[in-house]
Amino acid sequence: MRLLLRLVLLGGAIALGTWAFGWLAVPVIAAVWGGWVRDTPRPGLVPATAAGLGWGILLIWTGAVGPLPALVAKLGGITGLPGISWIVATLFFPVALAWSAAVLAGAVVSAVRR
Repeated sequence: MRLLLRLVLLGGAIALGTWAFGWLAVPVIAAVWGGWVRDTPRPGLVPATAAGLGWGILLIWTGAVGPLPALVAKLGGITGLPGISWIVATLFFPVALAWSAAVLAGAVVSAVRR
């Protein structure tokens, strides 16, 4: 239950941060999380999952109110790749950013505390 609460709160923070400040909010929020929360054996897993969920929520909202399906179809037609590959690539970006920022911040904080 505690893990689910963390995922929801962090995913919401990443989604709101992205909406308000752009994609650069993802590594900033994840780095703060990684430097602050150190009671987990895999420090990058929660921020990475939360980033994927947060951006997934943004993609669903964009698809409901905007032209996301048309864009995905056009990108698929231009590149010859399935449209879903663009959504997967879009979700991989914040996951990689959040994971790397959280792990790096956790390592820096641990090194400084020693």
